This record gives sequence, structure tokens and C-alpha cells, in this order.
Amino acid sequence: MSNGADDSERDLGRLVTFTDAVVAIAITLIVLPLVESAREHATEPAIAYLRSDALNILAAALSFLVIATFWKQHHRLYKHVDMPTHGLVNANLLWVAGIIFLPVPSVLNLGNPDADALGSAIYIVTIIVTQVGVRIQELLLVRANCFEPGYAPVARYLWAHWITVALTVVALVLTIVFPNLGPLSLAVLLLARPINRAVRRGETPIERSQRIL
Repeated sequence: MSNGADDSERDLGRLVTFTDAVVAIAITLIVLPLVESAREHATEPAIAYLRSDALNILAAALSFLVIATFWKQHHRLYKHVDMPTHGLVNANLLWVAGIIFLPVPSVLNLGNPDADALGSAIYIVTIIVTQVGVRIQELLLVRANCFEPGYAPVARYLWAHWITVALTVVALVLTIVFPNLGPLSLAVLLLARPINRAVRRGETPIERSQRIL
């Protein structure tokens, strides 16, 4: 009969495997419409396909980049986790919901030449949901000390990870107030890195090595 440690390790493995599978499905959903469209233009020159589907290709590329970035964050978060904790599954499902839905507003926003502010707002809200999902997971894991010995992150800097979430909310407000901005409002996220550097100016080398995100 397996002990509690084995059960926890198995539960954690199932959570990570399920999440990776969802990410793979989401990326597949991005590509499938492009494949179907390419088949419709199979008898035409390649340049005709590229001209007619330029916006959809851009939307697919953006979706892939965003999903890949979120997946890498999730991967780094769980790299040194050795056991799950209460509430982790639900927080992960929130993150998964954002990932699987992201291709839809991407197409509404970039794949549609008549896209409006609502499409941009839905896109940004989806990103916020995904960001909050991984932030909650981080807090739960840190609070329950679920990391391998020597890899526990420094809790005093965890609040700095919410800077990106706050900036994304600012982008949402800008999109609503100035509809013509559209997804360009997300340019405020460029401020996240310099702000984080300023916040972490007093970080020691050990604290830096224990940073998980």
C-alpha cells in the first residue's frame, strides 16, 4: 500500500501532466484554423494565402507566444515543488481556463479587421485571469512550504510578482477609456521589468537564486 508521500507525489504529477496536456491542446487549437485555411488556398500561390490570412497568422503567433510564456512560468513554478497543497487544483484550473480560452479573444482581437474595444477587453481580461491563476498557485505553494529543501523562495518579494497583474489592469482601463488603443495598451507591461528591478534592488545573491518566477 502506498504511503502519504507517494500519494502526494502522484497527485502532483497528475496535476502537472494534465496542465501540460491542456497547453498542448490550446496550441493545437491555434494551428488548426490556419491548416484549414491553407487547404482552401492550396491551389493558389502561397502569397495569396499569406495576404488573405495575415491577421489570422498574426493572431496565432501572438497566442502561441503568450501561451508559451505562461507555460514557462508554470514550469518554473513547479520545477522544485515536491508536494501539492489544499486549493492548488482549483487555482490551477483557473489558470488552465485562461490558457484554453486565450485563442478565442486572440482571433477576435487580431484576426478580425473590424475588432472593437470589447474584443480587446476580453483578450486582456483573459490574460489577467491567467496571471492571477499562477499568482494564487505561487502563494499557496509558498505558504504551505511545498518546495524541495533549499529551493523555497523568499516570501518578502512575492508581492512584486503582482506588479505585472496591476499593469495589465491598467492596460484594461486604458482600453476601455481609449478604445482606439486596442491591444497596444498592453505596452504598459514593458514597465514591469524595470519596476521589478527597482523593487528587488536589495535582493541578495541567495535570494536571487531562490526566485521561482
